[in-house]
Amino acid sequence: MTLIIAGHTLEQVNIEGIKSTHGRGVFFAADSNIVQNGAVVVSGFKKVYEMPIRVNGVNLLGNWFNGYHGFIYEGSCVVAFAGSTLVSQHIMNSIRNHLGELKPTYRDGRYQLAMLCEAHKFISQHCDGDMFKPSDYGHNYLLTASFVADVVQHAIQSVLDRASQHKEMKKNFAAYQADFILSVCCPDTRKYHIYRYEIVPGPDNGDQSSADSVPAVAKMEEIAEEKVAVIGMREFYEDDANAAFAAAVKAGHRTDLAMHDFITTAIRNQNDIGVFGIGLPAFRYEHQGIRLELKARNY
Repeated sequence: MTLIIAGHTLEQVNIEGIKSTHGRGVFFAADSNIVQNGAVVVSGFKKVYEMPIRVNGVNLLGNWFNGYHGFIYEGSCVVAFAGSTLVSQHIMNSIRNHLGELKPTYRDGRYQLAMLCEAHKFISQHCDGDMFKPSDYGHNYLLTASFVADVVQHAIQSVLDRASQHKEMKKNFAAYQADFILSVCCPDTRKYHIYRYEIVPGPDNGDQSSADSVPAVAKMEEIAEEKVAVIGMREFYEDDANAAFAAAVKAGHRTDLAMHDFITTAIRNQNDIGVFGIGLPAFRYEHQGIRLELKARNY
């Protein structure tokens, strides 16, 4: 199992006698055990990763498209995972590939960004020479937090769709279940957003009689600023984690420090009763801008 909690890093500041709550990015608090058949096989395993986001530049010679060259934008977001390590790592690679080379294009009367798997949307050989100036397709309005979130959802779903071609997925759905958290600082607004993804049974409700059935769907939801995202042992800790987060905000404590203590206590309580699905060290990461930094570990 896994336990990861992510939320907005909030702290109380006092400016000229006036107290206010100040945001400083997104925190991740994560356990680090990998368990197989009930036994710990790895401890100290990293489950939170920085993911590159890149937008290609467009090279025009007169009115002719001369290919995508270089990048006009290079940034990153953060993705954490819980669930089957093998399946999760495959999905993490898919997310990395989908976000790593976004292609500017022009369709339906507007500039857009296309993923590598959308080659049919790429620029054709001929286009007006005054098009595709950086101001036309720059990240300032095309590359938004919601767009990044949709790409991540698509990247997860694309893996599930390919896996659904194998009968084993329908027979053993639990082996493909995984959860993810995305943290992204919107390149347009500079506001931080947190999204949670869950792999759930498809609309066929487990009907295996149809060859076209969809056994798994990537469900996405945005987490409000006053809440935390919990994956892994969510059913056991989500309510308590949100209560601890709210209490930290009310008391004026830094939420990242409070939730790091929360997850450390949760791990120790589990281990004390002989359950080692989650384990120490408990890592605390800080996501600010386009960077993820390991800030502390509790043993």
